[in-house]
Amino acid sequence: MAKSRAPQIPFSLRKQDWAYQVIRDRILTGEMGPGETIRQQELADELTVSRIPLRHALSRLAADGLVVDRPHQSWTVAEISVEDARDLYLGRAALEEALARAAANRVAESETPLPGLIGIEHVLRSQHDAARDQDRRELMRLDHEFHTRIYELARMPASLSALQLLRTRSDRYVSLHLARLDRAQDSLAEHEQILTALDAGDADRTAVLTRDHVLGGWCSLVASLEADEPPTTSG
Repeated sequence: MAKSRAPQIPFSLRKQDWAYQVIRDRILTGEMGPGETIRQQELADELTVSRIPLRHALSRLAADGLVVDRPHQSWTVAEISVEDARDLYLGRAALEEALARAAANRVAESETPLPGLIGIEHVLRSQHDAARDQDRRELMRLDHEFHTRIYELARMPASLSALQLLRTRSDRYVSLHLARLDRAQDSLAEHEQILTALDAGDADRTAVLTRDHVLGGWCSLVASLEADEPPTTSG
């Protein structure tokens, strides 16, 4: 796949942060594929940064599990595997179920509607717009925001921090299955059900729906990986 042309570096970003964002986006969208060698000098020239901020960016991407530094060789885009995805998704399912339950319990215990609920509804409407426009990047961003806003209601910062690490590493897999229009539509329908249960303060239903939502993404992903036919954004 041809590489998208990198726009100019925003004044608000450090060069290493800029390089990190551009490379991460290319990996998540499949522009840089599994096992692809990262030619540092070419990439540095294209992004108009020196090798030092580029190396900082690559180190961050390695911590995210998106690239690999092979000693005495070169940086490469990390491979994808069912085993790695299973580890990430099952960990996420357990944490997200617990956070969703705690969030719904807070809704149930509150004498007045929690302010955060209105924001979640707005995010969900924006998700429908992104799905209609087949805007993959925006759909992923809003997917993160939808779940994060719910889990912030739980007031469990340590658990949320642990989840964010797993979600960062699983973003690549999320990008793969959300690229399928049918899965994206299923995901939005599940979000509607989760929000309805949350609004009602039904902790058990919110927790179960959230767990099944995460595992539904996992099943969709496994079907694609085992068929060796990663979904694309076209057609």
